[in-house]
Amino acid sequence: MAKESRKRMVASAASLIGSRGASATSFSDVLADSHAPRGSIYHHFPKGKQQLVAEAVQWTTEQVLAYQRSCTATEPTGVLDHFVTLFRHSMVTSECRAGCPVAGIAIDTYGSEGNLRQVVRASFRSWVDLLGEQLERTGVDPRVARTLSVTTVAAVEGALILCRAEGSVSPLEDVAEDLRRLALGTRRPGPTRGLAGEPPGRGKRRARAAK
Repeated sequence: MAKESRKRMVASAASLIGSRGASATSFSDVLADSHAPRGSIYHHFPKGKQQLVAEAVQWTTEQVLAYQRSCTATEPTGVLDHFVTLFRHSMVTSECRAGCPVAGIAIDTYGSEGNLRQVVRASFRSWVDLLGEQLERTGVDPRVARTLSVTTVAAVEGALILCRAEGSVSPLEDVAEDLRRLALGTRRPGPTRGLAGEPPGRGKRRARAAK
């Protein structure tokens, strides 16, 4: 029971920080949103709000990683589309009120705290690293995969801010389209295959030899 209460508090903190920022999210807000007993605050988080905020970032990080690891795309466009889809869903279901807790901490006053800065940095890097690995597996050059992964995370995070300002998912859709165009040009050129997988020209030579 206590473990479930703690999980709810962390998940609620992540949601509230994403929409309000860390400074505007209090323990009372988290308790009200998670329906956790008031006495559980310092039992679960003896180091105070900074501990709760750090765990909210780590929880968000793992949620995104778990989702992205489920991607089975074999093309670069599919990898990036899968990543964008998670954030599109968040925007749609929240009517563009949600935001990314990790980015919220990065730009909040709490981001100046050394420990939280490290947690935020590790979070973004883990997303970039996973995207890079997945892009490489689709045939993208490692260096290109790395830069495209950074571009993707940066573009999506920026789009989320614009979506909240516009009250529309259109900015994220625009970013998704541009990311697809970038992804289309990243595949390493491979040999063109003829019919039945034959290298070009072999089928013609075989036909001439049969005459």
